[in-house]
Amino acid sequence: MAGPIFRTARRFRRCLGHEGRSRAPSPPSRLAPPGMKRKTLVVLGLLTVAIGGAIVRQVLKPVPPTKVVTSKVERAPSLRAIVSATGEIRAKEFVDIQAEVAGVITELNVREGDRVAAGTVLLRLDDLQLRAEADAAAAQLGAAEADAKNAVASVATAEATLAAERTALANVRVEVEQAKISSERADASFRRKKDLFEADLIGSEEFEVASAETRLAKQRLAWNEARIAQAEANLAAMATRVEAAKSLRDAACRRVDAQRAAVTRANDVVGKTVLKAPLTGLITKLNVEKGERAVPGIQSNPIATLMTIADMSVIEAEIRVAEADIVEVKIGAPAEVEVDAIRDAKFRGEVTEIGQSPIQTSSSSSGSSQNQEGKEFKVVVRLADPPPTLRAGFTATAEIVTAVRSDVVVVPFQAQTAREVEVDANGEYVPAPEPRPGDPERVVTAAERQKRKELPGVFVLRDGRARFQPIKAGVIGDSMDVEVLAGLKEGDEVVSGPNAVLRSLKDWDRVEIDDSRSGAAAAAANRSR
Repeated sequence: MAGPIFRTARRFRRCLGHEGRSRAPSPPSRLAPPGMKRKTLVVLGLLTVAIGGAIVRQVLKPVPPTKVVTSKVERAPSLRAIVSATGEIRAKEFVDIQAEVAGVITELNVREGDRVAAGTVLLRLDDLQLRAEADAAAAQLGAAEADAKNAVASVATAEATLAAERTALANVRVEVEQAKISSERADASFRRKKDLFEADLIGSEEFEVASAETRLAKQRLAWNEARIAQAEANLAAMATRVEAAKSLRDAACRRVDAQRAAVTRANDVVGKTVLKAPLTGLITKLNVEKGERAVPGIQSNPIATLMTIADMSVIEAEIRVAEADIVEVKIGAPAEVEVDAIRDAKFRGEVTEIGQSPIQTSSSSSGSSQNQEGKEFKVVVRLADPPPTLRAGFTATAEIVTAVRSDVVVVPFQAQTAREVEVDANGEYVPAPEPRPGDPERVVTAAERQKRKELPGVFVLRDGRARFQPIKAGVIGDSMDVEVLAGLKEGDEVVSGPNAVLRSLKDWDRVEIDDSRSGAAAAAANRSR
């Protein structure tokens, strides 16, 4: 500390000397006595000492303490963490009624606000042309069935002819066998008579008769064998005709099936001209009148929606939760829902559905903008006892309870901060040593920065100084109190503001409680609770 003081004094004396040298030496006054000159030197010396002392006092003057606001670490009987999000009221089951066929509305049996039961006829469309098409399909079905009957009869005739050809082939084979036997007998008789003729036991006439019979038997056998080939060819041809007749029959039957399906389709289209209520509920929206033309719905085209039926017996709030909070929301979590249209009322509910993918919006589906915007997820809260005054589409705000703690140590949320501090090999916080008066602020080297880590914590008030204390935080309550799992104990006094001071506060800084701010802060905290 002495070095800066001496340097300041030397600068001051140098300035005085410089001023003395810059001026031209004045001739000694003949009128000034010697005693006056000594007095001037004494005054200048006293002035120098006074200025030097003032400089020394200014340098040695301690830095005034920082004005802060503090809060006590308390034990809360209960702490409830919530996630808040907005959305709208809707029915659990609702159906947008759309026409599947085009047509003019000839009958409209409901009005908006009517209650209808499942199966109630809502409206009818003009069905004249569709019924004509159904009648034409029925007539074509009759013709196809007649063709199929003729094809079946043709198959039966061909099969009967095939059976006759099989019988004829069998008869020819019998005749061939008989001719073969006759040929063998005639041949045997010829050989015997030949031997007798050669022995002059029979005459030539008898021998010639036997020879002729033999030749005739062989010719008869050859003719019968030729008939077998013809009968087999006829049988094969008839079998082919039978297969062709069966193919024609099968084709006729397929045409009958096709025409029957066409009749079914035509009747179904005619049936779609009558629209019935698919569920019991309330007509919440009616977009058409009698005489208007219904347009078939394609990909949920809103123009094609004729009306909307909602089952208002089960009411839900469909809300949009930010991606930072969705991980805390669980199925079955209790919730409270407020509706803008019904003031000063909260409705109990329970989370029944959590979306697994972000909600697609028109801007996010366009491309790269989806990565730049915050994503939101759908969460459905079913109301336990909804009043009859609720309407689908009301704006709602839901507070979902994500965690409940009992008998916990808490610290105000605004007291939390984070600092880059030195840690040991196990990652534990190493407290900074107390700085000595006059020591300059030390510059952290690169090697020391490798040993540092940013830790969350608070500044604890100890002996008029702010000491950084890392903490392990739990849930954040709806009262903006933070659960402290480790690092603090009940009764500790922590720095909670102002925010600008807390951001720049350092370990070992001298602090002083700002009574004016502390009173206002305590009143605000009491109001929030």
